[in-house]
Amino acid sequence: MEKEHIGFEIRTLSNLLHRKINQMVAEEEESLTAHQLWVLSFLVRQGEREVVQRDIEKEFSIRRSTASHMLTLMENNGYVRRVPVPQDARLKRIILTEKGSQAQKRMVDRLRRFEHMLRGGITDEETEFFLDIVRRIGENIQ
Repeated sequence: MEKEHIGFEIRTLSNLLHRKINQMVAEEEESLTAHQLWVLSFLVRQGEREVVQRDIEKEFSIRRSTASHMLTLMENNGYVRRVPVPQDARLKRIILTEKGSQAQKRMVDRLRRFEHMLRGGITDEETEFFLDIVRRIGENIQ
């Protein structure tokens, strides 16, 4: 019997997660995607720390062109602002707007409930084991 392919299973699960989260986000904020929501949450977690596009690229393992396109859409829809960094005009600080902050807050409870659903029937120990394996697979890729 052929071994199951880890990459295929992860990709399938990732597609299911993205589809469900995008559906949940669209119900709340029609101009926001799941990836954009994660960026908003990342900005909230950073607090007053200065965040530039490169930080988002690194955090989400995305290409510069992908991050730039996503941030342009988010800025056009009023979720973030990009302002020049005084020491280096080439860099733009990503600032969460009030609209972005409110959208992120509205989604927190829905995402907590979704996370609870994902963990249904899975013990804390199994969850930790799963997360450890996922992290190690990520390290193997890098």
